[in-house]
Amino acid sequence: MLRLLQLRRSRVTLALAAAAIAGCTGQLGDRDGSRPGGDGDGDGITLPDGTESVSLLPARIRRLTNAEYAASARALTRTTADPSEGFAPDSRQDGYTVNDAQRVDPVLAKQLAASAEALAAEVKSKLAEFAPCADPAAQGESCATDFIRSFGGRAYRRPLDTAEIDGLLTVYRVGAKGATYADGVELVARAVLQSAGFLYLTEIGDGSGGSALELTPHELASSLSYLITAGPPDDPLLEAATSGALSTPEGRETEVRRLLQTSAARDRIVRVVREWLGIDRIAMTAKDSNVYGEFAAVRPSMEIETEAFVNEVLSSSTGTVGELLGADWSVIDEPLRGFYGAQGAGRVSLSNRRGLLNQGAFLAVYAHATETAPVLRGVTVLRRVTCSDIPSPTELNINVVPPVPDPSKTTRDRFAIHSTDAECRSCHDHIDPFGFSFEQFDGMGKIRETDNGHPVDSAVTVAMGADIDGAYADSNALAQALSRSPMVRSCFARQVFRASAGRSGKSAAESEESFLRAWEAAPEAEQGKIVETLVTYVKSSLFSHRRPQ
Repeated sequence: MLRLLQLRRSRVTLALAAAAIAGCTGQLGDRDGSRPGGDGDGDGITLPDGTESVSLLPARIRRLTNAEYAASARALTRTTADPSEGFAPDSRQDGYTVNDAQRVDPVLAKQLAASAEALAAEVKSKLAEFAPCADPAAQGESCATDFIRSFGGRAYRRPLDTAEIDGLLTVYRVGAKGATYADGVELVARAVLQSAGFLYLTEIGDGSGGSALELTPHELASSLSYLITAGPPDDPLLEAATSGALSTPEGRETEVRRLLQTSAARDRIVRVVREWLGIDRIAMTAKDSNVYGEFAAVRPSMEIETEAFVNEVLSSSTGTVGELLGADWSVIDEPLRGFYGAQGAGRVSLSNRRGLLNQGAFLAVYAHATETAPVLRGVTVLRRVTCSDIPSPTELNINVVPPVPDPSKTTRDRFAIHSTDAECRSCHDHIDPFGFSFEQFDGMGKIRETDNGHPVDSAVTVAMGADIDGAYADSNALAQALSRSPMVRSCFARQVFRASAGRSGKSAAESEESFLRAWEAAPEAEQGKIVETLVTYVKSSLFSHRRPQ
């Protein structure tokens, strides 16, 4: 009996591997006899919207993030569970989880296999819903083929080709041999949920070659859906793909604006905003309870505030980066009402906590367990909000020695030593004004008037040769300046591109500059709007085309 079980497990493992290879071949391989990317002649061309082909992102594949996997698995299997719960964290590129550096390592492979097994069991338990068959004994393979076309097509987000159907039918036969029709269907579901066709998005076109590869209609539908909703395309979007509507900027814009009305789109934008500023880390932030005893109780409320605030900006206000940074209100619950000293809960006026940078999540994330962190706060604002290039001490071969704790001095007084050090001054002359402006907030984000018994000093002067230069009383006054800054609007457009394109740094520099030119061509009134920035990207050839590798 043990020997039979071992043989069956071996057949199952081989069948799953064959199906994974088939899914990979169908997605990434050669459907018309040419290699993905073709044999481009290397000559650049100018696309109809003015985009130079040399500025396009390269043809590529990208693994789904944990959030995208969960949304895809739920849509496919109709499970109510979180299929990615307990997964290893996503790798990040420039702070964003959507990136083409994601890989399936051995740890994640085991987690994906376990998730696929659980989800396939759910499919099996709902056999009449997923794979009905009046007479499995006589029509098993025919019914299985119908299931493969339906389930596999939704999983791969496109119609399956003959080789893929044949490969999955082989998996069915292995699962059903000496067992039942239901067992065969279950094994097919397991194979599909671990296949490359499900776990990866492709951006390779049809393999026709040339200097610019147009994504296939189904690739456009998937790319658009995952960009806007972090989930698979719905039926109207697939219909638009089939009709060819997504091949035009206007057709893509129509679908983007439709999808942006969904709760999934708002959740996706909230995630982008959180990753932009790194405040999604609030859920993992801890403090010394002896110093910040209130923090553990209000931390969940800080996380809720970010989501409620961004949603309110999108749905009931201007939808601009200016309001994200400069709003004199927020949406808070009862625990935060007391913590902030606000007049009520819900949407309330908070003129002493303007925008995301003065909310508890940002302030707590960028602080230490027992004290504030002006350097962390300052560097984050410079890099993420102004897109200033601030090198790390490691890049400059500088060995950083933190200021010595001194209970007789304020944090600002201790850290002011940076401006007296010749090695540190050039960077800290820019960093410190931004970081010190937040000193009226302690390490968990609560307003304070004293630090080690001395009055806090949050007054700063910014002098970086930019449109935000000036003297500010504190971080609230600075946030107002940032909210009105054309430089900050331009930086935010860059951040939206990085979060959307899944690539940043030198390898995407030309693409980013090309996008920025397209963004600058939009009416000025639309440039600061999150939705319009996304629409600009989706309408451009940077979204719809790729260059050969």
